[in-house]
Amino acid sequence: MDFFGGVHSELLKVKHTPFWTMHLCLPVVGALLFMVYYVLYGNTADDKKLNMILELTATVFPLLISVIVSLNVLLEEKASHFQMLLGVPDRCKAMLTKLVVLYGTGIAALFSLFLLFLLGIHFLRIANTIPLCMFVKAAAGMAFYNFIIYALHLFLSFRFGLGISLFWGVFESLQCILYSNIELNGMARYIPFAWSMNWVHDVMNDRLSVHATEWIWIAVFTIGGVLLTFLWFSHWEGRKNYE
Repeated sequence: MDFFGGVHSELLKVKHTPFWTMHLCLPVVGALLFMVYYVLYGNTADDKKLNMILELTATVFPLLISVIVSLNVLLEEKASHFQMLLGVPDRCKAMLTKLVVLYGTGIAALFSLFLLFLLGIHFLRIANTIPLCMFVKAAAGMAFYNFIIYALHLFLSFRFGLGISLFWGVFESLQCILYSNIELNGMARYIPFAWSMNWVHDVMNDRLSVHATEWIWIAVFTIGGVLLTFLWFSHWEGRKNYE
């Protein structure tokens, strides 16, 4: 099966699941909540409100990733105890197609959230100014630096199951709440689930150039982490309780 055939197969697997409902409804609900926040705190400076919604998105995203990825892997487990994936000639391609579908739909939902929000505040005239360039940079970085979170939760879901993946997703989001209130420095900035929050802070405070080398290294670590996940999956033989 070619790559696009694999993607089509992955899309068929989630056709009759809550997968699409979540990806379609969450951006709409999120955009509405953000617009309500803008109305309720109309006297607050627009940059502070924008910073809040970006931080909130960076906080909730890891938890949503853990839910969506773990439910998707649970579908594979219930269908064939992973044998449909483990029995294919090219496991890395199978893993890649799954990651592309999960990540691609997740990022589409993320940008849909921000697009609906921008359209809403524009037509309702509930904000004075939105620095569009800054907003786009924050969203793009948030999208890229959550790539590793998708790969991590695929590993956790396959290796340990739904419970561990969800637990780690909750932990990641709780840590993001902490990171939204403190300034991370040194090696602490290399914690993967802090990358989105750090990126938002650097964009909002115009510090991307200050940490440019660091962000390049983090991009390298992201790609390396994903490749390691593929390497692990290519040698994985399934959970022992199915042997």
